[in-house]
Order: sequence, then C-alpha cells, then structure tokens
Amino acid sequence: MSQPSPRPPHGAPRPPQVWDTSFHEHRTAPPGFGPAPQAFTQPAGSSGEGGDGGRRGPRRKALVIGLALLLVAGAGTGGWLLWGRDGHRPAPAKKPAARSVDAKLDWMAEVPDADKDSVTRMSRPWFVKNTVVLSTKKAVTAYDADSGKPGWTVEVPGTACKASPAASDGVAAVVYGEQEYLCDSLMVVDVEHGRVLWKKKLLNAKGLSGPHDLATLTVDRGLVTVADVGGDPLVYAAADGKQQTPKDYGCQERGTVVARARQLTVVECQLFGRQFVMNVDQKTGTEKWTWKVPDGLAVQNVISIEPAVLAMGRENDTSPTEIVSLDDKGRLKTLVAVSSGPYEVQDCYKNDWLTCRKMVVDGDTAYLATHNERVTDDGASPNAIVAVDLNTGKQRWNVPLGGTRGNRPLTMEDGKLLVYQQATRDESGKLLALDPADGSSSVYMKLPQESAERELALARFGSAYFHDGRFYLVTDQGMSDKAMMMAFR
Repeated sequence: MSQPSPRPPHGAPRPPQVWDTSFHEHRTAPPGFGPAPQAFTQPAGSSGEGGDGGRRGPRRKALVIGLALLLVAGAGTGGWLLWGRDGHRPAPAKKPAARSVDAKLDWMAEVPDADKDSVTRMSRPWFVKNTVVLSTKKAVTAYDADSGKPGWTVEVPGTACKASPAASDGVAAVVYGEQEYLCDSLMVVDVEHGRVLWKKKLLNAKGLSGPHDLATLTVDRGLVTVADVGGDPLVYAAADGKQQTPKDYGCQERGTVVARARQLTVVECQLFGRQFVMNVDQKTGTEKWTWKVPDGLAVQNVISIEPAVLAMGRENDTSPTEIVSLDDKGRLKTLVAVSSGPYEVQDCYKNDWLTCRKMVVDGDTAYLATHNERVTDDGASPNAIVAVDLNTGKQRWNVPLGGTRGNRPLTMEDGKLLVYQQATRDESGKLLALDPADGSSSVYMKLPQESAERELALARFGSAYFHDGRFYLVTDQGMSDKAMMMAFR
C-alpha cells in the first residue's frame, strides 16, 4: 500500500510543495519562478554599433589620428610609451614579496574574570570586520584582531547555553537562562557596536517556557529562529524582537541555513516520523527540490550548503554515522559511512549546524581526519587526512603526514587545503598546505617555538581556525589555563 503524502492539512494556502514527487520526475524548478533571464543587450548610446546616434564618424576619425600621433612619438623613443621597455610587451608587474613561513605569536587573550569559574566556552568565534567576538558562559566580548585588546563586553544576564554558529549582518544570538541549564531566554547582540538589541523569554504558543539547549539557533536575513524538537519554531525580527509567523513548510521546521543564493531547510513530519531536506527559494518560499531522509536516519548537522553535504545519524547517536552528499536536483549522490571509516567525527555536534570541525568540503571533495584510539604523551592522536570523492564516495588519497602529531583540516586557502599539525612537547605546531590533487604537502606557517608549550595545552582542549591570514587557537573544553585564545601571523 502506498504511503500517504506526509503533508498535514493547513487552513491557509501555502506555496506548492513536492513531498511525494519522485526525484527522476522532478527535473525542473516548480512553476512560479518567472521567466528565464534574457540575453544581454547593449543599451542605446553605448559603445556598440550606432552608439553615437549617427555622430560616430568624426569621433572615430579623431581617435585614429590620435593613435597615429602616438605611434610616431613612440618610434622616436624606442616604442616605450606603447609597447613597454623592450619594445614588444608591457613591463612586468612587480612580484609580491615572498611570505615568510615563520609566524609569530601576535597576541593572547585571557579568560574573562566573569568566566574564571566556568568550565566551558560557548561558541565558535564570530569574525566581524576587524574583531574576533567570543561568546562565553557569562559574556560576549570583542577582541581587536591586530592587537588582541578587549574592546566592548556585553554581560549575559545569567548563564549562556548556546550561541548562533554565525553572525549575520552584524547580529548574533545567545540562548541563556537565569540559572544554568534553564535555557529559556534569548538575547540578540549587535556584534559590530557591542550592544544588546533585545532579550526576552522564549514562550510557546500556549505562553509556556521551557529549555531550548537542544534547539537549532540561526540568525539570517534579519530573522532569529529557534527551532526545537516538537512544536513550531520561534521566529523573531532581529532588529526589535517582534515575533514573526513561521513559514509554513507543511511540516515542522527543524532549522534553516543560508549561503549566498541557497537556503537549506530541514523539516520533520512527526505524523510519518520522517525528515525532509528542502532547497527553498528565499524570496517566494517555494521549494526547488526536496530530499526524503531515509527511514531511521535524521540530520544531525549541515556540513556544507553549496554543495549540500549533511551529517546523518540514528535517533540515539551522539555523533554522525554517515555523510550524505546531494546533487543540484536534490538527489542522493553518495552516502559515506564515517563511523566505520574510521573518521574523526566526534566534534560534529547535533543541532549546531555548520560547526563540524575537522571536516572541510570544497566542490566535489570532502577532507576528513581519520580517528585513532591511541593517544601519545602529548595528548595527540596521530592521524591521517583523507580526501573523499563526493561523486563516488571513494577515497582519492590518504596522507598520514608523519610523526606522532594530530592533524586537523581547517579551510581552503589559495586553492590548497590548510591543515593544522599540532605541537608536541619538543616542537611547535605547523600549518601545512595540501595539494587537492594528490595530498602532497608543504609548510604554510610554522608556529614559534617559544609558545609551543602553551600552544600544546590550548590545542589539546580547543579548536583551530584560520581567518584573514591569521591562525587562531580557542579553548572550548576547559578554562584550566589563563590563556583562552592565541592568534598567530
């Protein structure tokens, strides 16, 4: 017997969806997207044919005469004016100065006084203009990217539970509670100017509050969305906190992420116990494609939006068991088992989307760190970096990178994969640049030996980031050391 359409009835009309459309039948975008863009045509009055309105003859004649005079003048000077110093081609541009691989410690930021008794840091950094903004348990603080000096600080009125993984248009959000683990309030911060825009209790449709520490929290396109398990999401205008009516996707929204022109929204139809991933047109709310998540699986995290790469797991799994790649029509390309890889996926937490550390996606390739149960005296797990073809699910290459160090993929930079190779007791850490073609590596940045001991301590319980030419280490599992963040360049 065929399964009924997983679309609960709604009183109000909504954009057409394709919940039950087979992928091989859904080859084009749904109706209502408007005509295709027209070919470029040159406006009247431009430099195309007839652009001078019938007066191009005299101007063109003057141009030809001017060019002839320049040619004559150039003949008496070796042609330098037109053709360059050797008479044939322009002078070569000066090559930029070679970048030194020897980095220095720019600055260190200490744990804020309000957080000295806390045991964990909150979110990944928000890089806003020339500042690095951190949300801890008790405060949101901006640090100057050049000097590391604290700028503004906004206190959390209680204890923070989670923060939005990214800031959008200079705005970020923090879920907090007056008591630890209460997590029933929302604070929205202008992270460009260091001020609280608004804060309020999170109340459901019945006016009741409850913990939202497991919610997916996003700030995007002027809206703050708190999407929790069960019930409709809570949506607020980022500017003033005015509550908005959530969009009707036919089932309950579990979270939305946006990058450039693409929006991915995960919805869950509890009546049928199944999730769907939708690529939604941001202006009309109409789906472009929808992927049905296989029975027994759920989206734990979004690794990449474009291309769509998802971390999947079973209901009771605390970390992903599969990585799924979808094509441009929302069809399954590959399903890679990561629990049996073995790959390092422990730092890919549920419902904190776009925060999977030790994973980098670039085009049709995913770069992963392998998992190793063995831990050295330095607290590192020696591992390899693997390139996985998202078209086939097969490994393209596997590079151990040698020694007893742990290795973490960071980001793509200048067409290469940057990998952080952790410090040891005897040697400082490095950033390696790996060639996507074969994994061959070269040293991109060598961290200073003078700070190797503190680097080792911070990296052991922290996360690594690379932004705007700087390498950052930020603690996230403990405050035992007074240094909370280190910046190298």
